[in-house]
Amino acid sequence: MPPQPFRLPLILAAALSALAAVGAPADRVLSPVPGTAAAAALPPPADPDHFVFAVGGDNRAAGRGVPMPPTAARIFAELRLLQPAFILWTGDAIYGDDDTVGEARAEYAAFRAAAAVADAPLFNAPGNHEIFDRRDLEAIYEENLGPLYGSFDFGHSHFIALDTEELGRPPGIGAAQREWLQADLEAHRTAAHIVVFTHHPLFPAKASAGWPDPANRDDIHRLFVKYGVKVVFSGHEHLFHESVHDGIRYVVTGGAGAPIDEAPERGGFEHYLLVTVNGGDLTMTVIEPWRLFVDVGPVRSDGSCMAQVVNYNPVALAVAVEFPTDALGPRTVARASTTYKGHTEPLAAQIVPPRHPGTTRVTLTVPHSRAAEVAIGPGGP
Repeated sequence: MPPQPFRLPLILAAALSALAAVGAPADRVLSPVPGTAAAAALPPPADPDHFVFAVGGDNRAAGRGVPMPPTAARIFAELRLLQPAFILWTGDAIYGDDDTVGEARAEYAAFRAAAAVADAPLFNAPGNHEIFDRRDLEAIYEENLGPLYGSFDFGHSHFIALDTEELGRPPGIGAAQREWLQADLEAHRTAAHIVVFTHHPLFPAKASAGWPDPANRDDIHRLFVKYGVKVVFSGHEHLFHESVHDGIRYVVTGGAGAPIDEAPERGGFEHYLLVTVNGGDLTMTVIEPWRLFVDVGPVRSDGSCMAQVVNYNPVALAVAVEFPTDALGPRTVARASTTYKGHTEPLAAQIVPPRHPGTTRVTLTVPHSRAAEVAIGPGGP
């Protein structure tokens, strides 16, 4: 009888397989906040190497029982015009802290309603105001905003949310989360860009706002360096601050409405970020809210409609205007122009597929410090 190949008994093989899995970090796919666009599944980009995403955070109120500042709602309204592929939020979405469970749930409902206006998937990294070292608030966070940490891919880039607010420890990253992080970085080390977002910054403007344990911070920073992380976005400080450490950009962006921490010249102003992925490059634009507005007029009897977009920002912005009609169908044409001191110049306008039934969507770029007139109307038989 010829020799038989050696095979482990099935029970032993299963036991060894289970043993190999012990301690291996589970895959944690970060899902968008429920109620925001594409919460069930993030649609892939049209071009995996060219897209825009937004970053913001720290919109919590000034105290218990105080309404959420209007700045966050304004930011989300502007993002509906700017239409990034998705939004990264760096935490403190609610006041939380000493709230009752009912108060926290009401604040989450208000935040989610405001975020839904942006019409873009939103991913959040938990802040100290959401968790406050309370297990009940941690559970309510997961119920309302999703996983405490995790990652997702978009195009050829990889995005990681970390939970710097773990229960029972100072701000930072504990052993289990660190193990998962290293495994996740290893699995995605060939990504075109690795982007991390957190609440507590590793390298803040003021040292007291960072991680209390420098060894913990330096350990995680070394991981980022080893695996080629491109940029780390954080909040907690209500200001804008950027620094570079070992080639990694560390950006604090906590300007979504919470009480400002510093004078404007030291970064203390309300803001959010637009980040453009362009092949191997990643560029960032700081946007101050309350400088971008749209007014869409009524639909006329012939199906035409006009809108005005005003851009008070010091940079030109690509926007998408949504008209509340599709009555003209394939006959629709779009026109846009800008007028200043009696001189009118045409602007390129393009009709693109709508995001919602019964609408017509037009894209254009509005020059800095200008207003644009945009119109749709019949264009032929």
